[in-house]
Amino acid sequence: MKELKEAEFWLESAEDLMDAMSPDKEKYTVAVAQATHSIIRANDALTLKFLKKRAMRHDDAVRLFRDLIGLNKIPSKFADLGSTIIIPAVQTKSKADYKGIEVSKAGAERWLRKAQKFIECAKECLRA
Repeated sequence: MKELKEAEFWLESAEDLMDAMSPDKEKYTVAVAQATHSIIRANDALTLKFLKKRAMRHDDAVRLFRDLIGLNKIPSKFADLGSTIIIPAVQTKSKADYKGIEVSKAGAERWLRKAQKFIECAKECLRA
């Protein structure tokens, strides 16, 4: 699925940036933006498959994920990802993209782990 592949590439680009030799701390802000894009695209993969629609605004991503839970398309073990990953991703995306929030290396690494976790959730749900 195209959206899931894009999510993986967004995450891969964030990982590559984190590994870059640049000492500039701005790379962490960009890596977070890429990780949040990854999460949103993985959510698009889920909503397109099961609901035949994608979020038109980032805030819609949360509602659509909840719809998937209500339809039992998301196993209960992943139900908390709406509040622990999608909501924070939507809130952080604009700050990282447009406001250039300052992010630490540890903060960026946490976002990459969140993105990886959400992509793994999406893959499992799409296989089911």
